Amino acid sequence: MSNASNRIFAFIFFAIVLLLLLWMPTWTKINLGDVPSISYGPPWIGFLVILIGLACEMFKPSLNLKRDTNWKWILAGGFLLLIILIMIFVQEVWLPYKQGYSVFGMRSFEFPAGSGNIRVWPQLLWDFLNIHSTDTTVLALLFGILFLTKSTPQTSKSYKLILIGAVIFTAFLMLGHFSFLIFNIDPTGGYYSRFTRMELLSQYWFQWDFWSEFVILVGTLWLLLKGKIVSVGIKPV
Repeated sequence: MSNASNRIFAFIFFAIVLLLLLWMPTWTKINLGDVPSISYGPPWIGFLVILIGLACEMFKPSLNLKRDTNWKWILAGGFLLLIILIMIFVQEVWLPYKQGYSVFGMRSFEFPAGSGNIRVWPQLLWDFLNIHSTDTTVLALLFGILFLTKSTPQTSKSYKLILIGAVIFTAFLMLGHFSFLIFNIDPTGGYYSRFTRMELLSQYWFQWDFWSEFVILVGTLWLLLKGKIVSVGIKPV
């Protein structure tokens, strides 16, 4: 694809990631209350690195956005895109149907959580920010697309930065998951502590968070360590 396509791709995801970073403190207050250490904890350094990588791609395009035909990467990318479709179906179709949901209605919530202060937002705005503008959605969409391309960090410095950022973020999150499941240490400021270990494992949102992060972590580490074969019998150096 042309450099223009690369720049458009990078710009779109730069805007998406920036929106996520700006929104996260508010999301934290809605769901956890005032917990500044969670809003921008160490894992979010990874998203800043991703943001830098996307900015580099806008100014100096180097991604290879041609479609990769390797079945392993097709499965990885397809799995992540499927996660997004499942999230949309569960949270926009199945659960709302059970709860008498209306997309044109209003949504009331405490802000910050536990404060007793009630805010009212249009349901559409709530859905967009609380369901679609999340780290799981953003990473699954970004790497669901990139894994399907021939991009490799061996020939793209911007992609290397994006991959490093993803490793930082997902590694911290996976460590947090296991610290709670194994040692009962809650890294989320109380979000996990609302559940027992088995209850947490039974939460649909935990399952798609966990498995999407796992696939992204494995895929990004593989690319950083081994890269991709971009042509028959030739590995980039």
